[in-house]
Amino acid sequence: MDESLTLAEVLKKSYEGLSPAERRVSRALLADYPVAGLEPVNRLAERANVSAPTVLRLLSKLGIGSYPDMQKMLHGEIAARTSSPATMYGQSDATRDGAADHSQRVIEQGIAATFSGLAVEDFSSIVMLLATTKRRVWTTGGRFSRLLAEYLSMHLRHLRPNVTHVPTSQQERAFALLDIGAKDVVVAFDYRRYQESTVEFMRQSKAQKATTVLITDPWLSPAARHSDYLLSNAVAAASPFDSITPGFALVETLIASLVDALGIDPVDRVRRYDAIEDLLNDQSSTAPDTGGA
Repeated sequence: MDESLTLAEVLKKSYEGLSPAERRVSRALLADYPVAGLEPVNRLAERANVSAPTVLRLLSKLGIGSYPDMQKMLHGEIAARTSSPATMYGQSDATRDGAADHSQRVIEQGIAATFSGLAVEDFSSIVMLLATTKRRVWTTGGRFSRLLAEYLSMHLRHLRPNVTHVPTSQQERAFALLDIGAKDVVVAFDYRRYQESTVEFMRQSKAQKATTVLITDPWLSPAARHSDYLLSNAVAAASPFDSITPGFALVETLIASLVDALGIDPVDRVRRYDAIEDLLNDQSSTAPDTGGA
């Protein structure tokens, strides 16, 4: 097992190579992560409707020596997922290596870890969902991750219709939930020090039969239990603040894959956008200044 990956990342990456019974264990672990893995092995087996030996066979296939070893991993992950910038001050060795060199190395490692742990099956399914232009797409995020949600939304709006970014305010999310329905796709971003409002937005979207996509960190937001598709990216940074760079890399890869999936269909839309933007710029530059508010 790659020690740079969390158990959740390993489960997602290994999913296609698992037996049907092992897949049930994987889904049970991810559905209530990490709580399900902290229960006794017989309880996890009951969740997955398999035998305890099936759980142990899965761990062996993943390169985990024993059930207690897995639980020790999860306890370490819990400590990491609850870390705040305040607790992470003074942990960087940037001053020893030089801030620029250290930051470059950490960013490169984060991007590499993100792609090495990529859940290919979910990634492909998400691209196909976004390429289905008859489905409405809604994006949302948190304090910082809203930047990722807006970035994805801005590109999607160039490539296809029916895309809405939902700001983080309670009012805007309430308005969105008035309209989200069974044919819609909700893409949410949520990273450690997770936001309960984002988790609840995902829960309610799922209850309204929308297809839900979560993009999160390696330790998984609690919103994972309400997601149909799940991607994660590394967040390690040279500063006490989590890096958003691997998240941007993942979003840009989604966009590139969507461009491939849509082919030349969006070209006319992009051209029309450019023409309209030029027209608005021309009108703005020639309009008299009336001194209005």
